[in-house]
Amino acid sequence: MNTAMPQAASRAGYADCLEAIRSRLAARGSRLYGIAVLVVYVHELERLVAATGPVNAARMLDELRNRLSQVAKGGDYFVRLGERKFVFVLSNLRNEGHAMLAATKILRTGAEPLAAGGEQATVRLSVGIAMFPAHARTPESLMQCAEVALLEAWKTSQPTVVYRTRQAEELASGWDLETQLASALEHGDLVLAYQPKLSLPDLRVVGAEALMRWNRPDGGNVPPGIFIDLAEMTGQIDPLTRFSFQRAMCQLAEWPKLVGNISVAVNVTPSMICNPGLVEMIRNAAGACSVDPSRLTVEVTENALMTDRELSHRVLEELRELGVRVSIDDFGVGYTSLSYLRQIPADELKIDRSFVTNMQGGKSDRKVVEQAIALGHAFGLEVVAEGVEDENVAQDLVSMGCDYAQGFLFTRPLPPDDFTAWLQAWRSSPKE
Repeated sequence: MNTAMPQAASRAGYADCLEAIRSRLAARGSRLYGIAVLVVYVHELERLVAATGPVNAARMLDELRNRLSQVAKGGDYFVRLGERKFVFVLSNLRNEGHAMLAATKILRTGAEPLAAGGEQATVRLSVGIAMFPAHARTPESLMQCAEVALLEAWKTSQPTVVYRTRQAEELASGWDLETQLASALEHGDLVLAYQPKLSLPDLRVVGAEALMRWNRPDGGNVPPGIFIDLAEMTGQIDPLTRFSFQRAMCQLAEWPKLVGNISVAVNVTPSMICNPGLVEMIRNAAGACSVDPSRLTVEVTENALMTDRELSHRVLEELRELGVRVSIDDFGVGYTSLSYLRQIPADELKIDRSFVTNMQGGKSDRKVVEQAIALGHAFGLEVVAEGVEDENVAQDLVSMGCDYAQGFLFTRPLPPDDFTAWLQAWRSSPKE
């Protein structure tokens, strides 16, 4: 993005937000009225820049900031954080409904056309809401809850989400996850864990799936479902993806002398599978570690492929030309039509764990698994069952003709050294 555009939210900006919340909590005294934090996100900023140019886009966002500032009343706090985020701290709200009314006004204001340099465009906003004292009682927790609500709004394409879940408890004491994530790579807080993929019925380990983990210095581990979506939402997914491939390729280079030439699979998000630069990223990682790209599998969900069919299809074809295998992940929960599934340049299909886990308890789930295996084979794909946690399920998969299995029945995801030790022990143990 051009330097004319504002940079990502800073830790100082978050600190200012916290101080604004803190001062309003202190001024609240014994009054019964509540305080709300509303975090506003601007969608598809890249498209705005591409359509109008970086200078015009910057001017339009400045105009948006000016309009949104009019929503704030006396005693309220409003600030722009980084490229695409705004924060409101609203005081003297009688109930959650008043916060929703404010969000509606924000969305209405954002829907009005923006103009600059003879160009005109509209933007789409999402709002995450958290309230004191219903959702949290400290400035840090209020910001955290509002961010979690915004993340849910972004994931579900809803205009407004009020904090409802207990997800924030999983985030430990951290609140400025966006700025923490930006420095986590540099500090070595992001690591890869590996879960084996075994062939059926002989239970031979043929590969492993690389799964990213964020281990914060304070001991609070952020769930991947939170920080991967956060990275995607805030534009930080590119360096995380590059890290995944670099680390996985280096691991592939080390494994032959320890466990042989097994393969490794790396997950790719919707925005990255539509990024033509992904192919070069993988090529560079493979070259730097002197690894044959054919030992790598790229996993992408079927829904991700629907984001931009033409572009994702082209990227997948280039990956396969490089020798990389392609796996359709979480199959069964997406919206891919059979006609399109047949056209996807893929080598493997992974059945979503929700169906596999419930095979023993529900006829419908068992039927889905059977049909998914048959469908995958009909399209010339190898089939992997995820979420295998029970020996009976593993035996059923063998009888259905499933090619591979993955799940807690064998082991949870392990750090590299632990994975190597587990694999060596697995190979030396007798199999019935």
